[in-house]
Amino acid sequence: MLVIGGGPAGLTAAMELAERGFAVTVVEARALEGKARSIPVLGTGQDGRSDLPGEHGFRFFPGFYRNVTETMARIPAPARGACRTGSVADRLVATTEVLFARDQGRDGVVVDIAGGPAHRDPEAALRAVGGLLARTPGLSAAESVYFAGRLLVFATSGRARHDGEWENTSWWDFTAGAGASEEYRRMCVIGPTRTLVAAKAERAGVPSIGRTQVEFWSGLLGASGYAEADRVLDAPTTEAWIGPWASHLVRLGVRFLIGHLVIRLRTAGGRVRAAVRLPSGAVHEIESDWFVCAVPAEAAVRTLGPEVCDLDESLTDIDRLETDWMTGIQFFLREPTPLAHGHVVHVDSPWALTSIAQAQFWSRTDLPRRYGDGTVRDCLSVDVSAWDVPGPLTGRPARACTRAEFIEEVWHQLDSSLRRGGHRLLSRDLVHSCYTDPAIRWPTEPGGLAHNREPLLISTPGSRQWRPRPAGQVPNLFQAGDHVDVDLNLATMEAADQSAKAAVNALLEATGSRAGRCLVRGWAPASELDRLRVLDDELYAAGLPNVFDRPAPWISGPAR
Repeated sequence: MLVIGGGPAGLTAAMELAERGFAVTVVEARALEGKARSIPVLGTGQDGRSDLPGEHGFRFFPGFYRNVTETMARIPAPARGACRTGSVADRLVATTEVLFARDQGRDGVVVDIAGGPAHRDPEAALRAVGGLLARTPGLSAAESVYFAGRLLVFATSGRARHDGEWENTSWWDFTAGAGASEEYRRMCVIGPTRTLVAAKAERAGVPSIGRTQVEFWSGLLGASGYAEADRVLDAPTTEAWIGPWASHLVRLGVRFLIGHLVIRLRTAGGRVRAAVRLPSGAVHEIESDWFVCAVPAEAAVRTLGPEVCDLDESLTDIDRLETDWMTGIQFFLREPTPLAHGHVVHVDSPWALTSIAQAQFWSRTDLPRRYGDGTVRDCLSVDVSAWDVPGPLTGRPARACTRAEFIEEVWHQLDSSLRRGGHRLLSRDLVHSCYTDPAIRWPTEPGGLAHNREPLLISTPGSRQWRPRPAGQVPNLFQAGDHVDVDLNLATMEAADQSAKAAVNALLEATGSRAGRCLVRGWAPASELDRLRVLDDELYAAGLPNVFDRPAPWISGPAR
């Protein structure tokens, strides 16, 4: 059994197969867990300490992530001292706040998201949201009500409307971004797309953004079946999750080939026979009876190769899927700087920044004792989503900046929004060092553009037709990854995990295995709205809008 790709999808597939008695080899070109891993900042560890933990971007696990957390619950976490944590899932800790930071001298607004749904008071949650809206004077009551109505339209739409209308509609059009106020666009239209995934509102499709919004608000308002609204790991990602996972897979008998790039698959008789790989520049083949391709969308067609695509023409459309940039920078600080007990959304930042002070959650990691030179006490991790918008300091988009200019611009935008009572919450004197994602290749000359080796998939209108299914027309080849057509079509660890389990189930069917099938948790819309969704199917068949669909107050005619 050969699994190509060692990211979340590949490791999930390897674990599910190994637990069912298959001999599994994982081939990975770079490093296990791909964009989800911690990345050591080489040369920073001193006196026996580990190198500082860099990353592609901070990890977070919303309450509607069910598949990846189910996998984590089956990964043993090693005991440390008197602390005997049972599984990696036990290393998830809940945040309690979201800070909506503003610039132009305005104080940010903190929204309380503490507690799980079983203990959450919906009225209190609504009051917290109302407080945010009340302190956003540029956002009118009519706009707030309209946006809430759009979420209700999405939640009560039937399958026919989802597939026939919303699948081909952008989030921008669905939320009537054109003609609305700047505050509405920032808080309701652009914010949910830029901060959750690297998607432009004009290009992101309704199904992926709409579902994440409805799921988040359902959990926040106390719906059953959800965990805390937002969770993070209690240590750097590799320490808390990836390291224990790799050790568990080795115990299960999984074999790893790291640094081996699969350049194509060789076929014969309508089946895949071998993966052609390049270790250290030499060409070799790995033969197997069964294959799971778990590489990212941007590498899939190249990895599958022309022979496979000739056997399954639907796979050639993968290269029509679009990607965008969402990657990070870490500022390592000399003093703890807990700006909020959770994530910070920098609402007005041109580069769509989100951030989190991580060390406050690393309860099981003594950062200065275990990492770096002993003087780093916090890690402010920042995600940058808008790479093609000019920055106020440099006047250039992030793609056109040198690394030094990029760092200065990000710090400037952070500093502009992190104020309280007119006082700065950050000081440049706190910065020990910073780390940028090594997947970015920065321009070395004026006029050059940066290159990103690891972009993120975005779900554009109509793109579902180009996504591969877990099982296709090649009988011994299966697809996994966040670009695969499963319940959640979004560039997330959750979608990667879900697709891997779906691929394994398809493989088990193909092999005639009697092993138990993987538990795949799909989206279960609120049953209280079932009758409204049935009604909407009837309305859609009659060519009528959803019963709650109303035109935006600032335009004439229906929002669609």
